[in-house]
Amino acid sequence: MIDFLAGDENPLAAEDQKILRNSVMELCESNVSTGSIKAGDRAPDFTLVSIGGDEVRSADLVRKGPLIIVFIRGLWCKYSNTTLTALEAINKSIISRGASIIAISPQIHFSSTDMQRKGLLSFPVLRDTHSRVALQFQVTWRLSYLLKKKYQMLGADLDKLNGDDSYTLPMASLFIIDKQGIIVYSEVNTNYVQPINDDELFLVLDNMPRLRKARAME
Repeated sequence: MIDFLAGDENPLAAEDQKILRNSVMELCESNVSTGSIKAGDRAPDFTLVSIGGDEVRSADLVRKGPLIIVFIRGLWCKYSNTTLTALEAINKSIISRGASIIAISPQIHFSSTDMQRKGLLSFPVLRDTHSRVALQFQVTWRLSYLLKKKYQMLGADLDKLNGDDSYTLPMASLFIIDKQGIIVYSEVNTNYVQPINDDELFLVLDNMPRLRKARAME
């Protein structure tokens, strides 16, 4: 079942459920995720501003240790919040490995409820105006006019939330970048309903020195 909006306990009508399920299926079948940057590629450098107004430079974080970048649709999305909550639950373990997390979303306008959700996180959520960074990582997908209108009818007015009239959202994506700025792991999932794989994330982090050595020998 696709519940769509964060905090909304009212189940969607069957027709709305069908439309949203079909949109996920169409996105999965489109193979659009194959165009994203991959493990072994150099990650783009970027500077974004957090919800709290702090400037965050990816190069500064990468110099300190492995950086986990997660692209989310927005704090309005139930599944984006599920991802953020899952990452928060393991953030201490991630920090103990010398790594850090940032979340990136095209959402730039936030409700008081969104801010309360952000307050539960110990890592920054960054505003990606016009999806510029998501486009650099090649993880965006384009909504149809009818699907965008359906989102609006269901309570997610992307024009207002994202501050533009684009038809794009990021796919559910997670990248791990090493201290050399190289992507050592990428997961770009066209099905935003699926949860992240904690075990695989820790496996990558625990084996990053070996991966860097192997790459240097190639």
